[in-house]
Amino acid sequence: MGNIAGLEVGLPRSIDEVDTAWITAVLRTSGAIDATTVVAHMDTEAFAVGAGLLSLLYRATLTYDGGAGPQSVIVKFPIDLPSQRGIADALGFYPREIRFYRELAPHSPVRTPVVHAAMMADDSTDFVVVMEDLSDRTTPDQRIGATWEQTLASIDAMAALHAKWHEHPDLAEYTTTFPPMLNPGYLHGLPPIFKAGWPNAQVHGADYLTPELVMFGDRYGDHLEFMLTTANSPATFVHGDWRLDNLFFDGDDVTVIDFQISGMASGVYDLAYFVSQSIAPEVRAGREQELIDRYVDQLATNGVVRDRDEVAHQFKVAVAQCFIYGVSSFPSYDDLPERSQDLVKLLLGRSARAIIDFDALSAFPEL
Repeated sequence: MGNIAGLEVGLPRSIDEVDTAWITAVLRTSGAIDATTVVAHMDTEAFAVGAGLLSLLYRATLTYDGGAGPQSVIVKFPIDLPSQRGIADALGFYPREIRFYRELAPHSPVRTPVVHAAMMADDSTDFVVVMEDLSDRTTPDQRIGATWEQTLASIDAMAALHAKWHEHPDLAEYTTTFPPMLNPGYLHGLPPIFKAGWPNAQVHGADYLTPELVMFGDRYGDHLEFMLTTANSPATFVHGDWRLDNLFFDGDDVTVIDFQISGMASGVYDLAYFVSQSIAPEVRAGREQELIDRYVDQLATNGVVRDRDEVAHQFKVAVAQCFIYGVSSFPSYDDLPERSQDLVKLLLGRSARAIIDFDALSAFPEL
């Protein structure tokens, strides 16, 4: 492959502005096609509608003159719902993915998609990413959840990623784009985001909420500094949204996509997020501690030794912190596609169940 195409090829603002000439320029820049090959025809269709809560995804099926190239690619744009776009812009989500693919992905021990273009406007967060179509790999259904084998493969992959960047001296130069977990933007920006979604979450997700969880949700903002501080160190690069919709499997090999929420934190945060929202409770029932043990063991295999008790404590706190992910999408619940509505309720329900099953609130000094 060659380079990742940037603004030099032009920035389309929507799929309607993507044509065969632009795709040709992108694929030539990346080295996917040679200088004598052109994209002759392109068909586009919305891809994974409702799966991306912060993005719009399209599959472009391609035919060529003069040579061969990828049969299809995925084209990614910002979400067009104002509430979701507002969250992404306020917290700087979109620049993270662009920089990850351009600068960090080449050094990742975990497979990420081949990226042909990754660019963002100079005067806004309008962006486009063109990447490998991974539809030949297995994509588990988020609503069903991971199998035990997929769970272990996922934990192994995240541990390898975390070990690679564990307290790495180069982390400091990336913090302008990938903030630490404890930062003013999260400390002051997350409470109103949670608060905006909490009333609708209680209405549409009432079946999942115990009185204790309602009390915790009512005071989520009061506990946020404790949660962010607990998750802040030891620092490594974290994905931030490690769930099944972002994972593609080929046996034990895992490819990871969607780095919009990535940042610097304890890697335990990714573990807690994945376990609490991508594994059905009946799959992990009775084996919860094995998940923490697997993560600690895999870190050690990759050269990083962590205290198991500290990891377990951080895990409980992070499980409670991840409650925000389902809640944050409820302000626009009535405007979301049905699949997205199902997804946000699923995330809320699994998160609530995990907080209960792992006795997560016992890790809080004021609860």
